[in-house]
Amino acid sequence: MGMEKELFQITEAARACGLSRSTLLRMEEKGLLTPAYIAPDSGRRYYDNHNVARIMQIEKFKSMGISNEQIINYFVRGGEATDILATLVEHLHDFQRSVEELRLRVREKAGMSVQVITLPAVTCIMRRYWGHTGQEKYNAMYALYHECIRKGYILSDDPLFTISDRKDFLEGYIGKDPFSFDVCVPLRADKAPAEAVVLPECRALSVLYYGEYGGMDEAWLTLGREVKARGLKPNAPPRVLGIVAPYTGREINAQRYCSRLVLPVEEE
Repeated sequence: MGMEKELFQITEAARACGLSRSTLLRMEEKGLLTPAYIAPDSGRRYYDNHNVARIMQIEKFKSMGISNEQIINYFVRGGEATDILATLVEHLHDFQRSVEELRLRVREKAGMSVQVITLPAVTCIMRRYWGHTGQEKYNAMYALYHECIRKGYILSDDPLFTISDRKDFLEGYIGKDPFSFDVCVPLRADKAPAEAVVLPECRALSVLYYGEYGGMDEAWLTLGREVKARGLKPNAPPRVLGIVAPYTGREINAQRYCSRLVLPVEEE
């Protein structure tokens, strides 16, 4: 009983952390937390200062998108944080891209932003189509997206995108002939089926375009001009990511569409 007096009951520990009693019990079930003492006769949980500080650290990690497994490994390895740092850097890149996209989207007229980025690896279902017009591409994307849902695939929150077999923009013009293109539907990597493919991380030149699709030709030409101006060498076909597009919401005004044109380039 003397030990128990020096410790906190579960309600006290939970209150100090701004959490519920059930949350602490779930942490224990998942292997994230071990109470300082469990009374053998009643099964009551008791916590010390270290437990409370650990709970706060766990909640901080979770708010940053760190998985339970990574959190457990962090403590098991004595605070070695390489895996957590890698995840946070990835999240940071995502946030930076999102901020860039939103800055364009708050504008009242079309605009573009150009930069060299690291394009993260993506797991996706790919299907080849043929066409040229925006409507043909949209129909193809909608069809494959529908098929993936029907098959029960677990979707990623990454945007749908196409990979196009075109080089006209590199020559300073926009052709009118149809070309082949792959539609790519991103999936959760840990839940992906055998037919999914993984496109590796790569360096890429990006043109982020905000506005109606009628201005996309200029975005393509900008991509071509910037490749030459920066002395970059393409090493894979270009992609178009539909960040804000018709598939993301029927009610979205076409003037607020947002697309990212990316061209993988060789590392310096």
